Amino acid sequence: MRHIIGRRLARIVVILGIIYVIYYLGWRLFATFDPQAPLFFAVFLAAELYGVLSLLLFTFMTRDLQHTSPPPPPSGLTVDILVPTFNEALEIIEATLVGCQQMTYPHTTYVLDDGKRPEVARLAERLSCRYLTRPDRRHAKAGNLNAALARTQGEFIVVLDADTVPQPDLLDRTLGYFTDPHVAFVQLPQEFYNHDSIQHRSGADGTPWHEQGLFYRVIQPGKNRWNAAFWCGSPSILRRAALTSIGGVATETITEDLHTSLRLHAAGWKSIYHTETLAYGIAPQTLLAFTIQRLRWAQGAMQLLRSRENPLIMPGLTLAQRLNYFASTLTYFDPYQKLIFLLTPAVILLTGLLPLRASAADFLLHWLPFIGFSSLINVIQGRGEYRLIEIERYNQLKLFIFLRATLQLLWPRRLVFQVTPKGSADRTAAIDRRLIWPNGVLLILQAGAALIGLVNLRWGLTARYDRGEIALMAIFWATINATLIAAGVAAIARRLYRRQDYRFPVKIPAWSVVPGQSSQPVEVQDLSLRGARLISRTPLTSNQEAVVTLELPDGRIEIPSTVVHCRPGEAGTWQTGVRFGAIGEQERLRLIAFLFITVPRTQHGDRPQDTATGSTSPRIAAGQVHSTS
Repeated sequence: MRHIIGRRLARIVVILGIIYVIYYLGWRLFATFDPQAPLFFAVFLAAELYGVLSLLLFTFMTRDLQHTSPPPPPSGLTVDILVPTFNEALEIIEATLVGCQQMTYPHTTYVLDDGKRPEVARLAERLSCRYLTRPDRRHAKAGNLNAALARTQGEFIVVLDADTVPQPDLLDRTLGYFTDPHVAFVQLPQEFYNHDSIQHRSGADGTPWHEQGLFYRVIQPGKNRWNAAFWCGSPSILRRAALTSIGGVATETITEDLHTSLRLHAAGWKSIYHTETLAYGIAPQTLLAFTIQRLRWAQGAMQLLRSRENPLIMPGLTLAQRLNYFASTLTYFDPYQKLIFLLTPAVILLTGLLPLRASAADFLLHWLPFIGFSSLINVIQGRGEYRLIEIERYNQLKLFIFLRATLQLLWPRRLVFQVTPKGSADRTAAIDRRLIWPNGVLLILQAGAALIGLVNLRWGLTARYDRGEIALMAIFWATINATLIAAGVAAIARRLYRRQDYRFPVKIPAWSVVPGQSSQPVEVQDLSLRGARLISRTPLTSNQEAVVTLELPDGRIEIPSTVVHCRPGEAGTWQTGVRFGAIGEQERLRLIAFLFITVPRTQHGDRPQDTATGSTSPRIAAGQVHSTS
């Protein structure tokens, strides 16, 4: 009952907020025109209009979040898992294929290797997967999937990126949706296990938050209500008949997923967004990877808007679907609004011109409720995923990426699909800093404008202000802008990528044995396939050989190790870094399954339990594969 009252109160606040923002726009349009700066007035008003349009579309999309549950899956369905790959590291692919091994519903796994690498072929054979390649790389990932469609037969197709490790019950939890013959695909959330990525932040309670969370946890469930949730590629399940009915995966744009789902919806097919996380991937670790990924998405959306399949004019879509697709493409024009809001205080302080005619008191009387209601609507509709400061910080990072992408709308050119780089490397730190320099220029502009404003208030060197209180507001505005930009620039400038692998922050019991000495209990603090950080009561010597025994849910693993360093810790303990040596095939598979299947799910709270004793531990034995092959 309390929840129902809370939701009703929230809806009343949203309705009142929408009424007020519309009133504010009327006041701005009819009561604040400044004949001394008509162009400045029009540009600033256009930015505000854009913001209100985005707010209304966001409210429309997220009015109700539909969290659906399917019936149990029918038995006897044939399923093909397609894992397209090009240049990903072998260990990344290996983790995904181990996850495919663990899926309990019968299936056949295909590795689609556009890199034509013999080592990938050997890996696929070792893990009982089928290996497919093709003569060329035409149409990149979309072409790779289409080539595999012609050589496979399963009624249903699971698409997993090479870095996306599925959970064992992925098919059991989703195939039931397809008892409705009109369902074309089921899209799952994209969640990530590398919480130190460029797009992750920690909440006040330590829980991970990432920049795509608002989309996957709020917007996509909201689109469910309108049969407008779109295909995001991986992880997903598609009906082969639906794909073949539209000619396969779309190849005309570099965002094949958005384009394909648009065609499916226009053809009358249904989509389902299943909100439960059933796979974990790698988020862009560096700004370079983040830039490549977001640029591809934005440029593909521009290609779509230029085509005859623009969602505003494409036949077959409902009005609600058109609005949902329009909202998803409109977001790539956000930088124009942001740039106007960034440059406005500088223009005011450098020239003395104002974008509106009103006293400071009158403006604040109208603007403060406007910005307050707008923020409150976003927070309410964001259901805890809308974090204003964090989102604005990422908006600053994406500003020049999306500006560059929108040029595709005016000056189209041939685009090449670029694979998002996986993992991290030291060399990317310098590239990231070069990518951030335009934001540094904006930072200097904001700080310089605020400084010049203060100088002008005292001496009037470059401009004299008719109303000093307006100038003070502009100085405060420029300072806030500079602070947000500086936070983003500083976060990039101090990022270091020293480890080759992500260290999972797990705490499990273990034992360390040095030759000639007795075993001592230790605690694992973080763990990867290559090493671990241990907490012990007695120190170990650097370069010393040891055997570390890990207590995993399905039993112990003994790993020969080398001590890399040993430093004093807290309360008389010692922190020891160890590098793992070679282990047997079966032990390696068990360690992969623990790290990439068990740990991510428990860390995200989907199955609350201790990782050392949890009942959902993977089951891997040599040669054990759930497959129809």
